[in-house]
Amino acid sequence: MESQLVQVDSGNIYVESSGTGTPIVLIHAGYLDRRMWDKQFELFSKSYKVIRYDVRGFGNSSEQTGKYSDAADLRAVLDKLGVERAILIGVSNGGRIALDFAVENPTTVVALVLMDSGVSGYKPENTEEEHIWDQFEAHEIKYNQLVKEGNFRGAAAIDVDLWTNQVPNKLRERLLDIAEENARKSSAYPPNLQTSPSPPAFERLVQIRVPVLVLLGSKDLPGSILQGKRIHRTINGSELKVIEGADHIPSLSRTEEFNNTVMGFLDRVAPFGENTYSRT
Repeated sequence: MESQLVQVDSGNIYVESSGTGTPIVLIHAGYLDRRMWDKQFELFSKSYKVIRYDVRGFGNSSEQTGKYSDAADLRAVLDKLGVERAILIGVSNGGRIALDFAVENPTTVVALVLMDSGVSGYKPENTEEEHIWDQFEAHEIKYNQLVKEGNFRGAAAIDVDLWTNQVPNKLRERLLDIAEENARKSSAYPPNLQTSPSPPAFERLVQIRVPVLVLLGSKDLPGSILQGKRIHRTINGSELKVIEGADHIPSLSRTEEFNNTVMGFLDRVAPFGENTYSRT
């Protein structure tokens, strides 16, 4: 495994890479960091060049001190590693980043795996869905209050129990540790510094022409499931797979089924030949 810091505007992004072959980028969920991909990083690197990194404000990457773009940060990572084209695998906020990047850099993306993905500029389809998302806002208010009070463990527990409620207890403690570290870090900078593409990705999903696999956990939050199905319906030719018994992060709660499903998709869409899309 190789690790490095990639310089971006007003900071650095921590990156790890392993393996050879078609490049795959793993983009983590919004309250965790690159460590949520430990099992996939090891497995996928046996067949591909796997890249994982800490999104700005998480893990070992710089804090968010001013306006920035997650998509631009990812562009800088790929440029530094000499990757011309890659497959992006993103979960939740990581899926949002993958979509932001894909609409801004269409020739760089070979394929997308979107797991319970967010998408910038999303608008609920009707008042019923609006009400579902209003219920979610109550969790965000409580989280922010606990962070403000300095109760970082309590804030982390809100995220872990909301999004990863189907993982074993031993793994839950590990996720709590990671989420607490990131909650502490998030308290040090102002919110809403990230800038999305204009127009946002949701309005440009119809432009995506690469293979796309949309994965949903059957026990994810109702609003997230509705959003994922809408993304699937909007991206022409995308595939949809519901993983039974999985929560918001199937790679953690139903790891074997997730790995098998994604590996099957990669085998179909990844170009043959090592380093097909890399300059290194």
